[in-house]
Amino acid sequence: MPGGADLPRGAGYPGEHANNQETGPIEARELTLQLADLIDERQGEDIVILDVSGPLAIADYFLIATARNSRHARALAREVAQTAKALGARHRHTAGLEGESQWVLLDLGEIVVHLLQPKQRDFYALEALWSDVPRVAFEPSERPAGAAHPTADSGGFSERDWSHGLDDR
Repeated sequence: MPGGADLPRGAGYPGEHANNQETGPIEARELTLQLADLIDERQGEDIVILDVSGPLAIADYFLIATARNSRHARALAREVAQTAKALGARHRHTAGLEGESQWVLLDLGEIVVHLLQPKQRDFYALEALWSDVPRVAFEPSERPAGAAHPTADSGGFSERDWSHGLDDR
């Protein structure tokens, strides 16, 4: 696989394991795509999936997305963590939920989710740093112009929810 090549959904790759103990019955690649769909539905932007299974032993995928602000990033992180848990992923660690952090990271074992605000996304340029790894094809859902869709900011979570929940593993 040449660096930076897009991999179509469903294409096999060396790190893909059926019934992996960390992700349960769902394969890491499929879980990553489902989490990307969730982030897209909740207005995460510029979603990129990098296959880092070659150069990294600690993860197979980086899922990178832009959040509008810290509240949006926290809401996305909470929903991603809950969905991943429901699908059998092991939640190892979360960073960046405190205060007005501009980068939230979720370590889900084979998947590491990075939720960054626009300035941090540009500054750290993770896609450029990992430009030699393959990208997994992901197309955001098409929405009619002006169509209403759910937002993470209106997800019904209160501030006290942030001190609970993500550590419920």
